[in-house]
Amino acid sequence: AHQWGGQGVSFGTYKDQWLSEGLAQFAAASYLRRRYGPAAFSAILKKFARWTEKKSFRGPIVMGSRLSYRDFSAYQALVYDKAALALFMLEDILGRETFEAGLRSFYERNRFTAPRTGDFVKAMESASGRDLGAFFRGWFYSWELPEVRTTWTEAPVADGVRVDVRIVQSQGLFVFPLWIEWTQAGTTRRRMVVVDEAAETLSLSLPGRPRRIRVDPDGAVPGVLR
Repeated sequence: AHQWGGQGVSFGTYKDQWLSEGLAQFAAASYLRRRYGPAAFSAILKKFARWTEKKSFRGPIVMGSRLSYRDFSAYQALVYDKAALALFMLEDILGRETFEAGLRSFYERNRFTAPRTGDFVKAMESASGRDLGAFFRGWFYSWELPEVRTTWTEAPVADGVRVDVRIVQSQGLFVFPLWIEWTQAGTTRRRMVVVDEAAETLSLSLPGRPRRIRVDPDGAVPGVLR
C-alpha cells in the first residue's frame, strides 16, 4: 500500500501526512474488503469508527504528527483510521467509479512529488464536478464529530407503506453517507442517503411494513447517533 501512498506520492508537510498513512490504510482495508467480503469489511469500519470516537478530541486529521506528542495512539487513530474511514465515506458519496477516477488523477499529477491536502481535494472535485469543501472541513479540518438523531414514521399508501426517515444534525454540519437497512419478508435491503443538511427526510416506498429498520448498520459513522 505504501508503494502508492508515501512512496509513489509523498506529502508536503506534517499536516498532509494522511496522504501517506490514511491512503495506505484505505488501500489495505479495500484489499481486505475484496478478499474477505462485506462482513469482514463491516468489522473494520466499526473499529475505525470506534478509534475515531475515542481519540478525535485530540485534534483534526491535519494536525498530523503533532497528534503524537501527547498521545501516539491518537496519531494512529486519526491519521490512519479516521482518514481511511473518511475516504470510504467519500467513495460512497461520489460512487466508486468517480472516486477511483479522482484517485488516479491525483497520483498521475503528483507522482514522485510531495503534494498537499488541497491537491487531493482539487483532484476529487475535478473528477466529480462537485464542491467538496464542506466534506473535507468536517472530517479533515475539525476535531468534532456528528451528533445525529433519527426518527421514522409509517403511513399506508396505495401500494403498501411509506416509511419516512427523519435525520437531524444537532451539532455542526457534516456531509456523510448514511445507510438505512430494513428487513421485509425475510429479505434485508439497504438504501443510502447523503446527509448534507441540518435536517432532511428519506422516504421509502415498501410493499408492506418492515420487520426491522436499522440506521448505520455497520456502525461506520463516528459520533453520536440516536
